[in-house]
Amino acid sequence: MPSAKKPAAGRKTAGRGKTTPGAKKPVRRGVATKPDAGEGAGPAAAAVSEAPKREPRARKPGGPTITIVQYASGIQCPIRQKRVLRSLGLRHPRHRVVRPDNPAVRGMVEAIPHLVRIEEVERGA
Repeated sequence: MPSAKKPAAGRKTAGRGKTTPGAKKPVRRGVATKPDAGEGAGPAAAAVSEAPKREPRARKPGGPTITIVQYASGIQCPIRQKRVLRSLGLRHPRHRVVRPDNPAVRGMVEAIPHLVRIEEVERGA
C-alpha cells in the first residue's frame, strides 16, 4: 500500500490560494520597519529613519530632441523589434517619449518604421 505523502512546506495547495501549515511567509526586502520609540533604538535604527529621500530624475537632454510616438502594437513582432521598442522607452500604442536626436536613436526608429513615427524635432541649446 502506498503511503500518503505530505506536500513540502511552503508549497501552495491545489489552486486554492492557501499554503500548507508550517509554510513560511515571504520576506519583504527593502522595507524598513519602524524603530521602537525609546529604549533599544540604537544607531542602526536612527540611520534607517534619517535616510535621505530620492528626488525623481527630471533632467532635460541637452541639444536637439525628437518626440517619438508608437503607432502600432509590438505583440506579433519579432523579439528584436520588441527590444528596440523597450529600449526607446515605448510601452503601448499612442505612448510618446522625448529622446535626444542622435544617430543611435534615429537608427532604432528606422529599424521599426511600421511601429513608430517621429512627431516633432525640437532644436534646443
